[in-house]
Amino acid sequence: MTQNQAVERIKTNGLPVILAAAGRSRRYGRPKLLEPVPGTDKLLIQHVMEQLTEGGAGPVVVVLGPIEVETYSLIGNQVKIHEGVALHVDPHPEEMRDSIVAGIRYLEGWIRSAIQPDPSHILFTPSDLPNMNSAYVRALIQCCKFRPESLIRGVTPEGRGMHPVGLAWNDRHEIDRIPCHLGLNELWNKPELNRYEWTWNDSYGHLDLDNPQDWKNFRQTP
Repeated sequence: MTQNQAVERIKTNGLPVILAAAGRSRRYGRPKLLEPVPGTDKLLIQHVMEQLTEGGAGPVVVVLGPIEVETYSLIGNQVKIHEGVALHVDPHPEEMRDSIVAGIRYLEGWIRSAIQPDPSHILFTPSDLPNMNSAYVRALIQCCKFRPESLIRGVTPEGRGMHPVGLAWNDRHEIDRIPCHLGLNELWNKPELNRYEWTWNDSYGHLDLDNPQDWKNFRQTP
């Protein structure tokens, strides 16, 4: 995908999405984004990217660690094959918020150089979501297009937040203002950011895969 094609997708089809993929998979023991998704012939990184793009998001900016690290190089190759943007960050982004900030800065430069209108919102998400669902992504983008709130997301019937999350482009620098010892969930505690949540009757959005047992449980899920 060329720069102009990607920016055109921001303008006409959907919203840009930042995919945090710089985790070291320490608890899992091997690169989980290169694992095949049970019941498919797709790697996890491929599956997540396809669900995002099928739901209307784009471009998909995948934030990775340094390209010299073999794992990130291999994941980056998969990202490029599937027409995403592989953004290698050095030094390694230690927290998800560091990855999202790097992705935002990349998009700022990209949009500015192409002299294109800003998107209304950006989407961001962790990468290890085997149940990523294009229908939810599509619903989220529609909400972002028609609602004025700063933060937009679905929640499960149990009240747990879904991924991706929509953040108003004009409020993107609020992430930089989060204290270093706090995570991205702190955005939801900022009184200056109004938010909209709706119930999504599928609990996939909070399922991630931190260790081999998580994969085993996922395979056994009906």
